Amino acid sequence: MQYKSIRARLALTTFLVLVCSLLGSMWIANRAFSTTIRETTYAELSAKADYLATLVKDSSEPWLLEHFDSYAASTATRITLINKEGVVLFDSDYDIAELNNHLYREEVQAALMNGKAFSERRSSTQNLPVLYWAIALEEHPTIAVLRVSKTLNQLAGYQATYQSLFFRGIGVLVLFFVLLMFFVISMITRPLDRLKDLARKYANGDLQARLHLTSPQELAELSHTMEEMAQEIQEKISQVEFGKNQVEAILNSLSEGILLLDRHLNVKVANSEARLLFTEQEGTVLGKNLSHLISSNEVRSLCNATLRDGEERELTIEQYGHLFGQTARIVGKQQVRELRMVTCAVRSGEGLIDSVVLSINDMTELKHLEQIRKDFVANVSHELKTPITSIAGFAEALTETKKPEEIEHFSKIISRQANRMRQLVEDLLLLSSLEQEQHKASMSWTTLEQIVGETEEACTYRFEERGSSLQITSSNPENLLLYVNENLIAQALTNLVINALNYSEAGSKVLLSATVSEEHITFSIQDHGIGIPKDVQDRIFERFYRVDAARSRSQGGTGLGLSIVKHIVQVHGGRLSLESEVGKGSTFTIMLPRMGGQLKDLQKRSEELYRKH
Repeated sequence: MQYKSIRARLALTTFLVLVCSLLGSMWIANRAFSTTIRETTYAELSAKADYLATLVKDSSEPWLLEHFDSYAASTATRITLINKEGVVLFDSDYDIAELNNHLYREEVQAALMNGKAFSERRSSTQNLPVLYWAIALEEHPTIAVLRVSKTLNQLAGYQATYQSLFFRGIGVLVLFFVLLMFFVISMITRPLDRLKDLARKYANGDLQARLHLTSPQELAELSHTMEEMAQEIQEKISQVEFGKNQVEAILNSLSEGILLLDRHLNVKVANSEARLLFTEQEGTVLGKNLSHLISSNEVRSLCNATLRDGEERELTIEQYGHLFGQTARIVGKQQVRELRMVTCAVRSGEGLIDSVVLSINDMTELKHLEQIRKDFVANVSHELKTPITSIAGFAEALTETKKPEEIEHFSKIISRQANRMRQLVEDLLLLSSLEQEQHKASMSWTTLEQIVGETEEACTYRFEERGSSLQITSSNPENLLLYVNENLIAQALTNLVINALNYSEAGSKVLLSATVSEEHITFSIQDHGIGIPKDVQDRIFERFYRVDAARSRSQGGTGLGLSIVKHIVQVHGGRLSLESEVGKGSTFTIMLPRMGGQLKDLQKRSEELYRKH
């Protein structure tokens, strides 16, 4: 829609006022001049009529003389004499024979009644006004009314002269006035244009813009008011943004996923945790309907019920990919996530429920840790119960027997079970030490040969017992030293090698390879044993978890070996990986930084300092 500008409105209004003023002035001037001419002419006619009346009194038939004709010609005045019957006795301009009866002419009737009268009529031939003045001659025997008249010829001349002068003058005046009008309008509209530009900047978000306007006063005050308004709006926006940032920071710092849903269950607000829960399958979650994120009728019913009555509700449901509930539990098996959902109604200022907050807490890790705790207690109890029972039983039998061979046999059993308990306690203490957040392993420079030699020495007798072989290959062409904890790395390799031996057939071969580069150390332990199923590969590093529990216990394992290996690698800032296939064997790979994470950081800082200086 187009609107007329103030400049156009002012120009049009001013032009209309100018035209009306000029037309009015022209009408007033014409009216004043015409009135003045008429009044002057009537006065002239009155004087002439009085003079002629004096002449008529002195003669009974003065028109028969040539005085009236001469007077009429010299004064450009028409003289008419009328008797009582209205018959024209004399007319200076027309033949009386051609004139009709004048008794009922307006001025004649008025003069007969009042003594004097005047009137005005328009001439049919010249189209000009004609003024009539009549007086009654009561004492004259023949003439009843003496009438004089005059055509306003000068009025037409005046109008022509006036119009010529008026339109020439009006042209100059209009030109001057138009220039003045545009100058004045520009003075008024220029500040308005600047105010318009300022308002447009405010509308585009530039609330820092300012306009130093000093005149006119009203627009200067308006400009000042707009600037104060913009400053207040900027402060309000800053407060709102600060509050919004605070709320976003609080929401994003929560470990729970938060979704704000409207009455149609469309997502209006989502924190970072909620986006992490659903981005894998949906991308962005804002604007999405809850049914696109959670394909569960239970969750939608939970939110709708809260929208109806405003009551808080809670639901625990399983998730696997885009599946929820019983289907997720069946399909996902061990990879299912357990989500705890809580709804809370949000009320408007009128107390009506217009949205609902859905809080989503991933309980999977908590449940997993709780299960690990339970398994740990159960496993420790189980692992300790057997040796303690054996020690107590055989100790009691030892006190009752006197046979040397039985005493020796029972003593060996007690010693073996005691060693097993000692090994379990030592592994638990080591694992606890590695899990401490502040634990820092003491590291030193050592050689690859030293670590591999200790590992080989610790495992040789076990391989000899089973008739298996340990094949070791190493590659360190530049003979680089390693900055590690020698004992911990040797223990980790020993645990992996013994684990590979235990889950391989007797007489099999285990390969231990080590490669050293400028940046990393890589250890690889490969066996050709039973392998590890893919669905349990993520759990084998948990404490006391065994793929084949009977086989592990028969070999004297505590179930903590791989968990210890994982924590040793983490302490060194390395990475532990597994590749395994059932029936074909497994390969464990350890990759560590050659110079240790802390030493490498110190070296970088030192190099930066030297470069600066």
